[in-house]
Amino acid sequence: MKRDPLFSIGDFAIWSAILGGVIGYQLWAHASEPALTTAVSAIGQMAG
Repeated sequence: MKRDPLFSIGDFAIWSAILGGVIGYQLWAHASEPALTTAVSAIGQMAG
């Protein structure tokens, strides 16, 4: 009888995306507005 691994690669990717989204949202929600605006404008200038 072959034993399945605890997590498959797909499960790991899904949980990583969920946890990354939650952590990213928490950081974004608690960031100060000027710092967030400055980061977005700096990224926009680098891209353009």
